[in-house]
Amino acid sequence: MDLDLVVSRAKEVKTVFGEKNVTFLAGSIAYSAFVSLVPLLLFLFLVVSVLGAPELQARIVEVATQSVSPAVGGVIEVMIDSQRDASTGSTLGATVIGALVLVWGAIKVFRGLDTAFSTIYETTAEDTFLDQIKKSLLVLATLTLGVVAMVGATSVVSFISTIPFLGLLVPFVLLGALVLAFLPMYYLFPDVDHEPRDALPGTVIAAVGWTLLQIGFQVYASLGGEESNLIASILLFVTWLYFTGVVLLLGATYNAVVLDGRSGDADNRTDTVEQARA
Repeated sequence: MDLDLVVSRAKEVKTVFGEKNVTFLAGSIAYSAFVSLVPLLLFLFLVVSVLGAPELQARIVEVATQSVSPAVGGVIEVMIDSQRDASTGSTLGATVIGALVLVWGAIKVFRGLDTAFSTIYETTAEDTFLDQIKKSLLVLATLTLGVVAMVGATSVVSFISTIPFLGLLVPFVLLGALVLAFLPMYYLFPDVDHEPRDALPGTVIAAVGWTLLQIGFQVYASLGGEESNLIASILLFVTWLYFTGVVLLLGATYNAVVLDGRSGDADNRTDTVEQARA
C-alpha cells in the first residue's frame, strides 16, 4: 500500500465520517450503553449477592476502585451491602427483573449499532425479531468481553508490576483479545456480502483505539487520587463510552470505504470487459 493510497483512503474515511454524522451516532450509542449498563451492573451485583461470595464481592469493589475511581468503588460497595441485607425473596425477584431489563438494554444498544452500521454502509436491515435477539446477545457478549479484557488487563498490570518488562506485553495481549471479541460484530452487522478478512481492518482499528483509551483511563485513575468526585467519575465514564463508540464506528467506516472501493473497481473492470466485447 503506497503513501498516496493511504492519504486518499484517509480522506475518504474523513469525508464519510462527516457525511454520515458518525459522532452523533456514537453519542446515541453511548447514551444507550450507559442506560443499559446500569441494569447490567445491578444484575451482576444481584447474582453476586445470591451466590454469597465475599471474596468475589471484595474483588469487584477493588477492581472498580482501581480501574475507575475510589468514589465509584464506594458506591458499588454500598450497592452490594444493600443487596446482601435484602431478603431472599426480594433478591430473587429483583434478579428476574434485572435479567429482563438486561435483555431490553442489550436490544437498545443493538438497535443503535445496527442503525449506525446501516447508515455507514447505506443498507437497509430486514432482520426478524429472532435475528434481533441473536444480534443483541452478540452485542452484549462482544462489549462484555471487551470490558472484561480491559479490566482484566488492569488487574494483570497491578499483579505483575513487580516483574520488570513483563507489563509491556499486557497491551498486546489486550489488543489480541479485543480483536477476537470485535471480529464477529464487524463481520455480521453489515448487511452486505463480504469475507471475514474484509472485516479485519476495522476490527484492528477499533481494538487499537480501545487499547489506547484504556491506557489513558489507567493514567487518569492513577493521577485521580483518593479524592476523586463521583459526579466527575460518571462524566468521565460517559465520555469514555462516547469515544469508544466513535472508535467502533470509525472501524466500520474504514471497512465500508474499503469495501466500496473494491466494489467500484469491480464495476469498472466489468464495464471495461463489456466495452471490449462490444
